[in-house]
Amino acid sequence: MEEYNQQSPIQAFDADAILAEYQHRKMLESMIGPVISLVVHILLMGSVILFYEPEATATRASIELEMKELEVKELDQKELEKLEKLEEVAEEVVPTVERPDIVSDAQVTDVASVDDFSDKMASTDDAMNFSDVLDIRANDSPLKLSSLYGGRTNEGRTQQRRKFGGNDATERAVVKALQWLKKTQNSDGSWGPSSRPAMAGLCLLAYLAHGETPTSEEYGQTVQNAMQYLIRHVESLPETTGGKPKIEPYTNGIVAYALSEAYGMTKLPNLKPAMDKALFLVVDGQQKSGGYDYSYAKAERWDLSVAGWQFQAMKAGFVSGASVADLDKAIDRAISFIKQVAYSKTNATKPMGYASPGGGSWGMQGAGTLCLQLLGEGGCKEAKTVSKLIVETHLPTIIWSNPKLLISGAHSNPMYHWYYETQVMFHTGQSSWRKWNEKFAPMVVSNQKEEGYWECPPGLKPDPKTGKVGNPGAYDRWYTTALCCLSLQVYYRYLPTYKMPKNMAKEEKTALDSLDEELGLAL
Repeated sequence: MEEYNQQSPIQAFDADAILAEYQHRKMLESMIGPVISLVVHILLMGSVILFYEPEATATRASIELEMKELEVKELDQKELEKLEKLEEVAEEVVPTVERPDIVSDAQVTDVASVDDFSDKMASTDDAMNFSDVLDIRANDSPLKLSSLYGGRTNEGRTQQRRKFGGNDATERAVVKALQWLKKTQNSDGSWGPSSRPAMAGLCLLAYLAHGETPTSEEYGQTVQNAMQYLIRHVESLPETTGGKPKIEPYTNGIVAYALSEAYGMTKLPNLKPAMDKALFLVVDGQQKSGGYDYSYAKAERWDLSVAGWQFQAMKAGFVSGASVADLDKAIDRAISFIKQVAYSKTNATKPMGYASPGGGSWGMQGAGTLCLQLLGEGGCKEAKTVSKLIVETHLPTIIWSNPKLLISGAHSNPMYHWYYETQVMFHTGQSSWRKWNEKFAPMVVSNQKEEGYWECPPGLKPDPKTGKVGNPGAYDRWYTTALCCLSLQVYYRYLPTYKMPKNMAKEEKTALDSLDEELGLAL
């Protein structure tokens, strides 16, 4: 027991050491796991960093520049002379026109002294420069004016007036007329108490010439109503000129003209079937000689007055991309008719004839010549001969009220003659146009009624049959107003007079056409 008792302290001491060692070992063991895990993670991260290779970026190509001295060759002397001549022609054809003075409202009726009408222009009769509108392919976007009609925008009208001698007085007269026409439009979209389809066509042409479409803020509804009226009118016509009732060619020519310009400007799909039908009737009603007569008769008699509206419609339809068979051939026959049938080589006073070669009125001289110009033959000797006669012989005599004039209907209305002659002079050349514009424009503006319309210039010679002085027709105000308006819009309304390439007016069927047919939509 004693031995045993002597060893107890030592044994107790060893137990404490063992316990301490055990606890130390346990602590180490508890730390081994986290430390190993930490080391492993550090190794993994290091490996990733060490062996990671970023995605190769595209190698930027190096560009090697090499400077070489160009060999400059001198132009041949003949080529230099050609370029100098072209520069001279350009300077003559496109003169610098000074900005016109703004005319106050109080001066509208006294425009004879306005300097605008005599803007400095070239003194030669070089043809007008239409290079900016030579692309006649119709624009395919609905309600977006193509380059052909670019002069009819707000900016275009301003530029063209300044360029060709118009002024604020002419434009105010046009706007007053359009306002009056808007107020007097019939509920069905037509105008006037009689000859409504023809009046609707002429009045619609006046709005189109001003760049107005169904989307126009001021005149949109007026334009749309007129289009709808003309569509309904054409739908009511026979399918051919040989059907019944007989078709009135004056009216159909004007309607076809208006619908063609309307479709050309807007590309509204529902206009095209009506345009094509009206133009088909124009082609179908043409005589073998290329002329026309009342009721589209095919006998020997022809009438240049009737033919004039058909030829204007042909040009507008061609430009707008009408789908009418043989329209190009009809145009060729029209040119031949004017040159070979209506024109007299022996009548030096008035070569264009009304119903026989030569001897026609000044209106017939203008109608035949304008149609030659519009159909691409403005440079032919026939057109040049008549243009010269108009400016030298007729221009000095024109006055608004002629005591020797017998007014017996629409075609004796002097505005009918001036409508054609104004366009002829515009297309003839700058010298002729300047002389005509200086006299004609102030005369028309100063004779506009305060309400905005025009009436047929009074003829003071009594009608031998009735004893009455002047009988222009019940539709006179709308007829005369439309013609005056169109004549004062010539600055920006014109169609280019050039030789038309016959493959340019072809037009494929658009998606809008197909959709419109499927849905049966009406304009």
